Amino acid sequence: MGKLVLIILSLSLIGCSNSTYHAMTGNKVQADLIERTFQHAMEFNADGVMSHWHDKNTGKSGTIMPKYASYKFKGPCRHFDITYYRADYSAQYHSGVACRRGQVWQIH
Repeated sequence: MGKLVLIILSLSLIGCSNSTYHAMTGNKVQADLIERTFQHAMEFNADGVMSHWHDKNTGKSGTIMPKYASYKFKGPCRHFDITYYRADYSAQYHSGVACRRGQVWQIH
């Protein structure tokens, strides 16, 4: 759990990017899945609607759910929940705020 928490904190500081997800997962395919799912969910999902990703090669999966608008930062911004499931089905949870910068959602 410590590694994911550290990486989630890193995400908070530097924003979402495929290279950050790759560092988190150690797997480029999984990083691509998370990045695409996160960007799509933040842009298109209604509040409370969950998006799922699953890496068949590692058995890891996760969900991303936008929750509501945020006015803490220059918007548009949304609060979200991320759940990351390891292959053994243990889960880690994180909540945060992401804001759109250009065409990309970045975690604050």
